[in-house]
Amino acid sequence: MQGPGSVHRIAVWDLPVRLFHWVLATFVVFSWITGKVGGDWLAWHMRSGYLILVLLIFRLAWGLAGSDTARFASFVRGPAVTLAYARELVTQRRQHRVGHNPLGGWMVAFMLAMLLLQATSGLFADDEIATRGPLVAKVSEEFVAKMSSIHYYNGWLIAGLVGLHLTAISTFHWVLRVNLVGRMVHGTMLSDSPAPSPRQGSLVLAAVLFALASAAVWWLVIVFPKTP
Repeated sequence: MQGPGSVHRIAVWDLPVRLFHWVLATFVVFSWITGKVGGDWLAWHMRSGYLILVLLIFRLAWGLAGSDTARFASFVRGPAVTLAYARELVTQRRQHRVGHNPLGGWMVAFMLAMLLLQATSGLFADDEIATRGPLVAKVSEEFVAKMSSIHYYNGWLIAGLVGLHLTAISTFHWVLRVNLVGRMVHGTMLSDSPAPSPRQGSLVLAAVLFALASAAVWWLVIVFPKTP
């Protein structure tokens, strides 16, 4: 039996969220490198983009039907709550939080939105050399030019967001003594106050949603471009 001063382990992140996070991070870096190297690597750049789009569609669905901490309703908060949390950080009167804090929640939402814009714009992008997105023929040249420009400049914005994200994680680790990376690896956190673990989502449902997201992207990049 645990008494006063005991340390409690709380489940924070489910397996689907953790897998999503690390696979997405890996392929965002891979996409950045292959996009800058160019040449034959652009074919892999496009495949990586398709996988990222699958992951993002899955995450949007999991944000509505997944575990408590995975749901957008649990971490995308209003301006008043977000500003109050920012003041807590400044004064170091931080509340015990399971999952994303309000500032982190908005960072996650914005990052997902920018990655979705990047993956979507890539479907219509044309480098005017040898690589064209699968949906280029479905739209006007003007729209293709606009999407190509967005794809280029938004890539640099995402690079800046990644840098900001890493800075925030480092600040939490070294200044606030909160190991966010560890939580995303093993899915749990330690707390000196007992609290029920958030409700976990169904792994079967996660697999079904990922399969549906994969099928949607396959149709979008393989089947739809061939339709008259």
